[in-house]
Amino acid sequence: MMSLAVLLCSEAALAQNKGGLSRRERFDRGLAFDTRTPSMPKGMWVAGINASFSNSSNDNYDVFIVNDLAGKGNSLNISPMVHYVFANNQSIGVRFQYRHQLIDMDDVVFHITPELNSMLFGEDGLKYQYQSNTYMGYISYRYYIGLGSSRRLLLFNEVQAGYGGGTQREDSGVTDAGTFKRSTYQKSRNFRLGFAPGATCFITNSLAIELQIGLLGYEYKKLTQETTVAPTSDEVLPPELGSRTTHNISAKFDFWSVAFGMTFYL
Repeated sequence: MMSLAVLLCSEAALAQNKGGLSRRERFDRGLAFDTRTPSMPKGMWVAGINASFSNSSNDNYDVFIVNDLAGKGNSLNISPMVHYVFANNQSIGVRFQYRHQLIDMDDVVFHITPELNSMLFGEDGLKYQYQSNTYMGYISYRYYIGLGSSRRLLLFNEVQAGYGGGTQREDSGVTDAGTFKRSTYQKSRNFRLGFAPGATCFITNSLAIELQIGLLGYEYKKLTQETTVAPTSDEVLPPELGSRTTHNISAKFDFWSVAFGMTFYL
């Protein structure tokens, strides 16, 4: 059966070749870098931004095993970019990304046995605070693909190479003086290389909405941390030092890899 399929394909290819098509023409999928009617002509500037913000506040809120949750939280993600179309359907540029996250719980009690709750979180429940600020700078390359004769909807694939870092601080528990019992300060350094396909939909001739999905990538991360514990007596405990190195290759789709934004084409 396989030999018959190969023979039929070979005969079809020979029949096309008799019509004057070269090997390159027979395998052309219409994705050449330079086309007669480029989807993105040379000489254009592309400027855009992806941004998101969320904020929450809780007062004696109960959910599942969590009781009397009081606190607040917020997150901010902003990512501007600038590209220059140096050839038809091809652009190169830079992107900057900043992320901030805050979780501040004044009080929370877990609805489990009193003994286990006291052992894990203390007699007065859990007091917890987490802050994170991360930065990434990218060099990126895009290749645009038009859908037939349409100039309103374009597909693109973006190759990204980025380096950055950030700081995180985590505090938990409370002492008699009102300070946190345990504090962990962490620094991170990241390197990322990835592919992020997407789509651009033009609202006007120069304004577009973009959807981008980070599907495939490699990330190297180095973490260093320092943990301090409040002394329970006159003895001052030395800080605990630690580090972690990770290499991650991912090829998946999830909600956090999706980004929406506005883009201007000038």
